[in-house]
Amino acid sequence: MEAGYSVETFVPSGFTPAYDSFIFNDPDHLHLQADEWVHIYLLKRVSEKIMATVSFHIQNNKAYTPFRAPFGSFRFSEKVSSLALYQFIQECEKCLINRKVNSVLLKEPPIFYRNNSELLHTILFNQGYTVDRAETSCGIDVDHIGFEEKISSGEKGRLKQLKTKGLLFKKLPLSELENVYNFILKCRTQRGQTLSMTYQELEATIDLFKDSFLLAGVYSQKELAAAAISIRINSEILYNFYLGHLKKFDSLSPVILLISGLYKFCVVNKINLLDLGTSALDGQPNFSLLDFKLRLGARPSMKLTFEKKLL
Repeated sequence: MEAGYSVETFVPSGFTPAYDSFIFNDPDHLHLQADEWVHIYLLKRVSEKIMATVSFHIQNNKAYTPFRAPFGSFRFSEKVSSLALYQFIQECEKCLINRKVNSVLLKEPPIFYRNNSELLHTILFNQGYTVDRAETSCGIDVDHIGFEEKISSGEKGRLKQLKTKGLLFKKLPLSELENVYNFILKCRTQRGQTLSMTYQELEATIDLFKDSFLLAGVYSQKELAAAAISIRINSEILYNFYLGHLKKFDSLSPVILLISGLYKFCVVNKINLLDLGTSALDGQPNFSLLDFKLRLGARPSMKLTFEKKLL
């Protein structure tokens, strides 16, 4: 291991992370996904900093990070040396092999979540990892430019029509969670789709992370036309987790007003990225949904899942 660094499965007292964390890597969220985890840390003892870490759940001799979440994988400081990061991954593999693990699955966040994703990806390729799945995430950069200036002329016209017809965006209290969940499930059912979490699973997550969830809806008179459940990934990112609108409102496209409201929420709360999620259907790109997000001013970003056979 490079001088000054060490790899441990525990954190000594006084050590603090040198990186920004994500909600899905929070210990409380990990234990919602599974009971048992192997945590591995790269420490820099002189500065008492955690320079990198990863958490694996092992099942049937396979290591997963995460086990049940949109992403997990390695977290690391931009100040960690490339050699130390390379060696840390090697040490993690040795740790897993000692536990009889024969393969590992790493689900990465979208590349635009951090500045140095390409460094990690290159190191993973160098060490024999292959891409198990490649997805496209779309996110809108939140800056001094207004939402209406970012979207295409066609979507701008639809947004104007929504406002003319009196549809309104509303931020909703968490007490409306069950109603919002059932509404989005109904929207998915209308299209022959479902949701990845049960209401009970989502409720348990929100009970632990109340300050990280946002419920929002678009109303036509008193009728809910569209709704979203969004997650504050960290201080800089809002992730649109679930979203849906009733088929009867297809011609109006109320999701545009919904995203407009979420964008304004990001501006007020100094959030830099509004992540609209991936665009896939049955494991294949959903091109109509992807193109719609791009017309809303989003930019694409790769979201890769890596795999490697260890034994």
